[in-house]
Amino acid sequence: MVTSDPIYSILYIDDEENNLTSFKSTFRRDYHIHVATSGKEGLEIMEKHNIQLVITDQRMPDMTGIEFLEKIVPLYPDCMRMILTGFSDMEAIIQAINKGNIYRYVSKPWKREDLKITIDSALEVYNLKSQNKHLIDDLKEANRTLEQKVNERTRQLEQQRMNITDSIKYASRIQRALMLPSEELEKILPSHFILNKPKDIVSGDYYWVSQKNNKLIIAVADCTGHGVPGAFMSIMGINFLNEIVNQSDTIVANEILNELRAQLIKSLGQTGRRDEAKDGMEMALCIVDPENRKIQFSGAFRPMYLIKDEELIVIKGDPMPIGKYNETEVPFTNKEVKFNENDMIYLFTDGYVDQIGGLDRKTFKSIQFKKLLKEIHYKPLKEQKSILLEEHGIWRAGQEQIDDIMILGVRLSFNRSD
Repeated sequence: MVTSDPIYSILYIDDEENNLTSFKSTFRRDYHIHVATSGKEGLEIMEKHNIQLVITDQRMPDMTGIEFLEKIVPLYPDCMRMILTGFSDMEAIIQAINKGNIYRYVSKPWKREDLKITIDSALEVYNLKSQNKHLIDDLKEANRTLEQKVNERTRQLEQQRMNITDSIKYASRIQRALMLPSEELEKILPSHFILNKPKDIVSGDYYWVSQKNNKLIIAVADCTGHGVPGAFMSIMGINFLNEIVNQSDTIVANEILNELRAQLIKSLGQTGRRDEAKDGMEMALCIVDPENRKIQFSGAFRPMYLIKDEELIVIKGDPMPIGKYNETEVPFTNKEVKFNENDMIYLFTDGYVDQIGGLDRKTFKSIQFKKLLKEIHYKPLKEQKSILLEEHGIWRAGQEQIDDIMILGVRLSFNRSD
């Protein structure tokens, strides 16, 4: 309930002085009382004072109570409104409700006790409405502040995302720069194709090609993970391979993998503890000797496919990665095969065969990959690449690519380009 402290201001309008005097003397201890003899004078008072409740007589000469209340509704919408009228003036009551948005109408003559209860009730409603308005204003301000903070945080996150993306793109450029571009590869490998399809902007798969002592050294590797971590591992692998080959007098496939493993373990500080991250890479590496028509091969989990005389031959790699695998590192093995002019070799990571798709949502599997390569191996290299990409898209059928993909196909023809 409203307290007896005169903290609320009431405007009472009546054209009869006696009624004004009576009202003021009755309630002057309870409220700040302002009185006016006309609607015009009432408007002037409301311009100067903060009025919480207006009580007006209906029947006045220049402006009726309803007309006055109708005027102040848009000007002072929070102000509570009451009207005094006789019992018989029902039309005035209806108009007051519809036009003046009154809180109550009070019948003449009024009694102090009854009118006091009605006034306090009106002021209680005013107080609740005022508190509610303040709460709404506070909520709006809080929402505006929150929206500003969200927008600012969104802007910061977008800037961070752009910075990260730019950094990743820069890492991708570094990675591509370390791998020989197609123009340089054409000089070393006249007949080849590379299908490089990263899952993200940068890839954990990479190829590496070099030439030494009239021999071609070709490698395809799949580093732990994909994206940025895999890309950093690939950069390490490429740099190590360059160092190993440049510093070696003799070129032997398994010795390259043994030395690469030793350098990677040392750089990563791997000790073989069970709780240690198993960072490393899988790799297929071959050394092609065109003069003697021989291929050396050594693999870390990855095989090499050789299609010779219409037969697909699988040269398997060792079942261990390049990285800390056992307490005692077992040397990689070296395998040697003969090849004929125009034979095809394929080095690849597992992203193609592990892709989920098809009607049964299963992996593509090695058996289908082998079948596909046998069907297309005689075709021009660009066409082989196109078919592999097309088949991958059909198999994936809109599903997410699950891993990086790298396939390097080489036609062992050293007299012409394909």
